[in-house]
Amino acid sequence: MSFRFKPLKSWSLRAKILLIFLLLISIPLSLQGVATYVDFSSSIERRTSDYTAQLVDQINRNLDRTLMEMQRLTLMPVYDSGVLSILRKYRGEDSLHQQPTVEERSKMQLYIASMTFDRPEIDSIQIFAGNGYTFSSLAPSAIAAYTDVERQPWYSRVEEARGAWVLLPPHRPSYYLDGNQSYFSVARLIREPNTNRTLGLVKIDLKQTLFKQLVDNARMEENGGIVVQNSREELFYTAPAEKDTETSKLLPDRIRELSGRSETASQLLKMEGNEYLVVSNYSKYSDINIVSYIPVASLLVETKELRNFTLLAGMVCLALAGAFATYFSYRLTKPLGTLVRKMRLVELGDFKQSVPAVTEDEIGRLGSGFNRMVEEIDRLVHEVYVLGMREKEAELAALQSQIHPHFIYNTLESISMLARQHGNEDVSEMTTALGRLIRSAVEQDQSLIRLGEELETAESYIHIQKMRHGSRLRAMFDIEEGLDDFLVPKLLLQPLIENAIMHGIGDREQGGTVYVTAARFEDEVLLTIGDDGRGMSEEELAALRGLLEEAGAAAAKMPATPLHGHGVALKNIKQRLLLIYGSDCDFEIDGSLGQGTAFTITLPFVTQKEQEVGIG
Repeated sequence: MSFRFKPLKSWSLRAKILLIFLLLISIPLSLQGVATYVDFSSSIERRTSDYTAQLVDQINRNLDRTLMEMQRLTLMPVYDSGVLSILRKYRGEDSLHQQPTVEERSKMQLYIASMTFDRPEIDSIQIFAGNGYTFSSLAPSAIAAYTDVERQPWYSRVEEARGAWVLLPPHRPSYYLDGNQSYFSVARLIREPNTNRTLGLVKIDLKQTLFKQLVDNARMEENGGIVVQNSREELFYTAPAEKDTETSKLLPDRIRELSGRSETASQLLKMEGNEYLVVSNYSKYSDINIVSYIPVASLLVETKELRNFTLLAGMVCLALAGAFATYFSYRLTKPLGTLVRKMRLVELGDFKQSVPAVTEDEIGRLGSGFNRMVEEIDRLVHEVYVLGMREKEAELAALQSQIHPHFIYNTLESISMLARQHGNEDVSEMTTALGRLIRSAVEQDQSLIRLGEELETAESYIHIQKMRHGSRLRAMFDIEEGLDDFLVPKLLLQPLIENAIMHGIGDREQGGTVYVTAARFEDEVLLTIGDDGRGMSEEELAALRGLLEEAGAAAAKMPATPLHGHGVALKNIKQRLLLIYGSDCDFEIDGSLGQGTAFTITLPFVTQKEQEVGIG
C-alpha cells in the first residue's frame, strides 16, 4: 500500500489549521530554545574570558612588581662602595683561588642577608667574585666556595645584557651542593661605575613556589590550567588541571602566535579533540607571557543542563499543543463545513437555506450573516444598483462644479480689455498684474522655481500696490547677473515684500522704498528684502527673532510680545525653508526703530540643470 502526499492546496481546512497551530508553536519554541542556549553559552564564554583576562593580568602585574623589586636588589651592590672594594680585590687572575678574609666574608654575608630580609620568595642570593669565589646567603656547607661562572650555561645571556638585569628560566645551578632543586633567577653583572669593567655578578635565585602563590591568590578556574613562558618559548611554570597533563605539554607549542603579540589576547583552540578557551597576557617589562586555558566543556555544563531542560519542556509543550490543536481545529471547522454545504445549495439557486446559529462567536455570526444574506439578496442587489447610479451622478456634479483656472485668467483678461476700451488703463494694468499673480500661484506645481520667474511675480505684486500707493511706493531691484536660473521656493519674495509694504511703509505720508537684492558668494546666494520704513523696536525685534528660532520645532509657540502681523507669514517662510533645505539655509532679520527692516535669506546655489542631475 503506497502513501501519496497530497499537495497543500487540496488539504482540508482542519488539516491546515492543525499544521499552522503546530508550526506557530514549534517554530518560536525551537527558536527561543536555540537562542537562549546560544546566548547563554556565549555569555558564559564572554564573562569567563573577561574574568580570566583580569586574573592573568593581575598575576602578571604582581609578578612584575616582584621582579622590579628583585632587579632593584641587584642594583644595590653596584652602588655599594664596600662591596665594590672587596670585588676589586678578588677580580684578577692573580687572586685566583684566593680566599677572602673572615672579616670580608662576614661583611658580605651580612650584606647579602640584609637583601633577603623579609623576602620569602627568595631562596638565596649569590655574589660571584671575578676569581670565582661565591658569596652567598646560604651556609658554606650548602654551596660551593668557588664557581666558574663563565662556564655556566646561563652566563652568556647575562653577559650579553651588559649590566642590565636578566630573567633566567628555571634551571639547576651547579654551585649548589644539593643540585636537585630548580630555580628561576634574576641576575646582573656588577661593573665599575666609571669604567664599566666587570667585577663580578649578582644572582638572585627565586623559588618556583612564587608562581603557585600568585596563581592561588588569583583563584583561577579549577578545571583549567596555566602556562608561564617567555618569548624564547622557555617554560617557567605550568599548572595543569587534573588529568590534563598532555594538554599542558601541547599548549606552549600552540600559543606561539599569542606570545608578545599584545598585552591581552584570547581565542578558542582545539587540542587533542577538545576545545579550550585560551587567554594570554604579555608583559613587556619581564618578557613573560602568562596563558590560562579552560576546557570549554567545563564552562558549558550549566548550558547543557539548560538545553536538556528546554528540550524536555519543549517536547511536553509540543505534545500538549498538538492535542489542543486537534480538538480546537475540529470544533472550529465543524460549523464551517455545515456552512459550506449550505452555500453550495444557494449557488444552485435555493435561497431558502439557513444554518443553525449554535455559537455566538465569529463563526456563529457568520452563520447568522449568511441567513440574512440569503433573505435580503434581492434588496441588496437593488441597493447596489441605486448606489451606483447616485455615485455617477455625484461624480458628474463634481466635474461640473470644478472651474478650470483658465476660466479665471480669461475672465480677468476680459475685464482688462473692457477697462482699456473705456480708457481706464489703471484698472487694466492692475487686472493684468493680478492675472499674472494668480497664474504663477496656480500653474507652478513644483516647490522650486527660477529666481527670474519669482522676480516677475514680485514685480507684478509691486505693480498692483503702486496702483494704490502711487508715487509714495518705490521699489529697487539689484540682482547680480547670472542668477536668473537660480532655484528658490515659490512665492518666497512676495510675502516679504507685502510685509515691507504693509508694516514698514504702511500709511506713512512720505511713503518709502522697498529694495530687493540678490548676490552670490561661492556656493551660497544671499537674498535681501528690506525697506526704509518705520522699523521695529528692540522688544519687537527680539520677539520676532525668538519666533523664527522656534519655527523649526514641532510645536512652535507664539511669543508673548505682539508682532503686529509679522509672525504668521514669517513663521511659514522659515518652516518652508527648513523643510526644503534643512540646516543648509538661514533666515535672519535686522532693523531698528525709524531705520527700516531687512530680511536676509541664505540659500545653497542650485540651478535647474543641477537639480535634474541630482546635485540639489
